[in-house]
Amino acid sequence: MLQYYHANRLPANQRQDFHYKRAKKLLSKGKHIGHEALNIKGIARTRMAKSTHDAGWGQFLQILSVKAANAGLMTIAVNPNGTTQNCSGCGQTVPKEIRDRWHSCPHCGLELDRDHNAAINIKYLAVGHPVNKAQETPDRIPGVTEKPALSR
Repeated sequence: MLQYYHANRLPANQRQDFHYKRAKKLLSKGKHIGHEALNIKGIARTRMAKSTHDAGWGQFLQILSVKAANAGLMTIAVNPNGTTQNCSGCGQTVPKEIRDRWHSCPHCGLELDRDHNAAINIKYLAVGHPVNKAQETPDRIPGVTEKPALSR
């Protein structure tokens, strides 16, 4: 029984360590961290349940919030509706299917990864700029300068 416990604790400890390191890295980049206000319980009831639980999204957001509060920083939950559909360059809605991974705006010509576009829109919303007025906001918003790297 003890071997079973230790075998299952290793991935959990590695995940928690990764969450702490990622939170520290994010918090070192700016004063405000914007993130999607995810309905994690709702997502966990879908076909993505195993992936959702394995990634530990709730644990990460909790760690991020606590570390931010301890450092005197803010985490801002943003409504995710439209963040992938709206162009971060001009604010126009560009409909996409889930399988479409590339954002290509026919209105302003902006082309970038769909997730990077959403990250820029989330940052706009977190600092108080409406996404549909993206063309009126500053060109560079601190914290969204490169596509987030996925490491496994």
